[in-house]
Amino acid sequence: MRSENGFTLIELILILTILGIAVSGLMLYFIKGVGSGHQSQQRTTAVTLAQDLLEEIHSKCWDETSASVSPCQGAVTASSIGSDGGESRATYDDVDDFNGLNNTPPINSQGSSMSSFSGYNQQVSVCYVDVADLNTCKGSGTSDFKKIVVDIYYGGGQKTELVTVVANY
Repeated sequence: MRSENGFTLIELILILTILGIAVSGLMLYFIKGVGSGHQSQQRTTAVTLAQDLLEEIHSKCWDETSASVSPCQGAVTASSIGSDGGESRATYDDVDDFNGLNNTPPINSQGSSMSSFSGYNQQVSVCYVDVADLNTCKGSGTSDFKKIVVDIYYGGGQKTELVTVVANY
């Protein structure tokens, strides 16, 4: 008697059916991973753009009258938050000059458009806050604290937001 080795046709069909179901289930995870990989890349780019802009803002004086940083000495007193008469991005010299910045695509510190990031929008808001409540902008008046909010919008409504508070020291 000879031993018959191998699979019957029914066993082979059952194995292929089980493998087909398992592989299709696994493919859903791979497809989802590819999609979220693109979202992760967009989020990382947005965070980098926000950090770069925030670092640029931090490199400026606290205010026009700030005596702690020599380039600000002797400057005109700022009357309100926002750029002072005739200033452009290239001549911003204090942190509140960036209030209301809104660029699509983003613009770098030299004033050049970053066209490779055309799907991104950068926005900045700056306001005075009280030491007792660093989250809420003051309606009027000044204080020794400014809250800076940098928002980067991308991918059809996604937003990355970095917030910091700077003090007049």
